[in-house]
Amino acid sequence: MKMKFYLILIIAIVFSANPAAAGEKKWWKKWDAFPKGDKAPRIMPEKVKDLIMAGEKVLFVYAGYDVDTVLCGSLYLPYTLVPPGSDGSRVNLKVLPKDWWIMCY
Repeated sequence: MKMKFYLILIIAIVFSANPAAAGEKKWWKKWDAFPKGDKAPRIMPEKVKDLIMAGEKVLFVYAGYDVDTVLCGSLYLPYTLVPPGSDGSRVNLKVLPKDWWIMCY
């Protein structure tokens, strides 16, 4: 009986010391679900066209549902790999160039 009590006590201490068990939010869950106003950076299609016509390097990233067609040349990022469906750890961000415009749609 004492052994069972001590075992339960140890398990309770371990779980109470673990922040994940305490319900700590993941880093991406701390973001606003739908940023509004200045927090939601948006660019109009005309501006994107102007960037492309000016010779700027532009990469299109599609992170939506699995569809048959996407914009030609787009990088397809399955929505199941990014928040809120996943934590994004399986996404290889090394393919995203640092000096290009990245347009997500």
